[in-house]
Amino acid sequence: MAVGDAPETSTRWTSFEEIQPIPPAWQGIVWRHRGNHYDHPRHRHVALELNLVIGGRGHYEVDGGCHPLTAGTILFIPPGSDHHLEERTPDFEMWILALQPALLARACAEPAGRAFLEAIAGGDCARLLAQDDARWLGREIARFADTGSDDFRDAGLAYALAGGREAFARARGTPLASAISGEVQQAMALLDGDPGLSRSEIADSVGADPDGLSHAFKRELGVGLVAYRNRVRVRHFLELAATGRTTLLAACLEAGFGSYPQFHRVFVAETGQAPRAYLAAHLPGAQPSAPRR
Repeated sequence: MAVGDAPETSTRWTSFEEIQPIPPAWQGIVWRHRGNHYDHPRHRHVALELNLVIGGRGHYEVDGGCHPLTAGTILFIPPGSDHHLEERTPDFEMWILALQPALLARACAEPAGRAFLEAIAGGDCARLLAQDDARWLGREIARFADTGSDDFRDAGLAYALAGGREAFARARGTPLASAISGEVQQAMALLDGDPGLSRSEIADSVGADPDGLSHAFKRELGVGLVAYRNRVRVRHFLELAATGRTTLLAACLEAGFGSYPQFHRVFVAETGQAPRAYLAAHLPGAQPSAPRR
């Protein structure tokens, strides 16, 4: 899978419509994401996201395209796009801004704004900013991130979008350096298509030694091959569970786990919660029946 490309992806896995915690009177929200803990599966929402990476490494999947993330990367996620923040190193940090449709419509009403939205919807959504631009944008976002003023926050969101667009345009043609090797990208694509593959099957398919491939995962993504596969399986389980049309047992087996006890152990280790408790807290509409004991 080529970096930044949008290859054919499996229709086996679905995204869910996320309702972001934006109060009705607000035009959007901003927060600082830290670390590499598990969040939630592939999803979409009506808000546009502006992501500015501060430190660490990782990658984002947006509508099937794989976008590497390093300090200074700016990534725009168009409204309605399926996306998922994949593996990242423990020191990973980034600003996330979610802008409501009304604010976006005002900020991008002119022809240049409409052209920008069309471009990011077409896949040109991630670039590596000039160092000065990245530092400036990060400082400006920090100024309003924790404000208690609705007016200041809404004005700040619009200002950050305008500044982010300008910095993004200046970065045209700047290569987005990939921290992800070809063999790791191939293994990631294989697992997304079939998370039930064994460690040796994955390594054989990409022409690598199992131990060497696992070390490459650890070096480039901050997590070994088996741990990465577990996270992919958990994500696919949640995507299946989000449909509400399956049982816990059927979903975990289809996601690649060998048994329910294995799935339960991995799920608790990854999320800190039992499956049913996690679904109730994060996907209240998805409550598959529990397996029979």
